[in-house]
Amino acid sequence: MNKYSPSLSRLVLLAQGRPSLLALPLILYQDQEDLDDQQLAAGLGCSVDMLTRLALCKRPRPAPHFREDVERIAHYIQADPMQLAMLIRAAEAREALRQRAGTAQDSVQRTLLAARDNEEAPNE
Repeated sequence: MNKYSPSLSRLVLLAQGRPSLLALPLILYQDQEDLDDQQLAAGLGCSVDMLTRLALCKRPRPAPHFREDVERIAHYIQADPMQLAMLIRAAEAREALRQRAGTAQDSVQRTLLAARDNEEAPNE
């Protein structure tokens, strides 16, 4: 047997870098709503142990498959499908806003750097 067997929490940390999984949107949602694991699990109607499994699930496909995928995930983690669907939609919306804010901030940063470079250029 392999001596190295990563814990599920370690896998969740690694999964946050994978956009195809639910880990990052769930962490963002939990942070923004200031929920601990017990509160998040209670909102979904599942056990805390199932949150790790949820984070490692693939994101639901867009419509027309979204409902089917959410129901499958909800069954897998023994959660309420409607609550899970609402949480996923809210988490993905927050993730999109975060990405958009990051893009806008990058644009402003580039503009400020360009302006600074222009000011430092010697006048001829």
